[in-house]
Amino acid sequence: MNQDFVDVLANVSVAGKINGGDVLRLRESLWAEEILPQSALEALFDLNRRCEDIAPEWADLLLEALDHFLLHQTAPFGFLDETGAAWLRAQLDQAGRVHGRLEMELLVNIMENAENTPDWFKAWTLSQVEETIMTGVGPTRDPASVSPNCIDEAEVDLIRRIIFSSGGVGAEIVGAHEADMLFRLKDRTLHSDNAPGWSSLFVQGVGNHLMTHSDYRQLSQAEAKRLNSFMNEHTPNLAGFFGRMLPREMFGTGTIAQAFKAVFDSDEEDRFDDESGEESNRELTMEEAGWLKTHIAADGQTDELEKLLLTFILEETGNLPAMLDTVRRRA
Repeated sequence: MNQDFVDVLANVSVAGKINGGDVLRLRESLWAEEILPQSALEALFDLNRRCEDIAPEWADLLLEALDHFLLHQTAPFGFLDETGAAWLRAQLDQAGRVHGRLEMELLVNIMENAENTPDWFKAWTLSQVEETIMTGVGPTRDPASVSPNCIDEAEVDLIRRIIFSSGGVGAEIVGAHEADMLFRLKDRTLHSDNAPGWSSLFVQGVGNHLMTHSDYRQLSQAEAKRLNSFMNEHTPNLAGFFGRMLPREMFGTGTIAQAFKAVFDSDEEDRFDDESGEESNRELTMEEAGWLKTHIAADGQTDELEKLLLTFILEETGNLPAMLDTVRRRA
């Protein structure tokens, strides 16, 4: 850390608050470094925990610094590895929970911008939202008003962003873990005054899980390193070309994996299918139908959201497997 950064940290620590001028000086001194040191990020997190009076500009600084430190400072770019994920959890986890809205936004922002993250990271991020909804206490809630088993608009937005984010098991495809969670939330909040967007999210999320192709496999960190090495060794100008062609906002959308196809032969191309989530299977397998029937029959009734889901699947496929059609007609 450079001296100016250290001086600002000392001043802020004494004052116990962060104003706009402090954020500007921290930003200037932080980006004066070619490499952001881990100690600097930990110092920012320490300030974030100790200061309550914080300028609005602070959130953008923390988001940008964390994104760069974890995803764009070490090759292969865009990958959150086990070490980085564990470090981030240690910074944000306070007695088993993420503390506030900014900390939750930091997690979701990483999920959205990463090409890939460790398998457990998405599940842990989702668990923070689920526990908040179940208990009424957590990063999205006002401590003065505890309302358990109810989903508000902020939580609908967070869940949507997480389950459809690129950094997780099956980018932009809702996995079994997420679909199970949607059913758990539906059952616990069924008769609550939920946000208007919840019913649509439930149907879209579970529908995505059941009807999108499941053969998508993300580019792993090891594969990305191998591809990066290939580009550096054989096509020295190619990495720079991709860097110019793929602006920062396109990271995490599958575009990089698609671009890598041009470097390899058809056998390698077959391993990367980033279009898998855009077309439905148009037909549920018996295994998928059985999974859905088990969830619907768990409480012995077919509620309104489950009816909406069955209607959506029927409209998309044109028919339902016999076991589900019986459930639909009975409902």
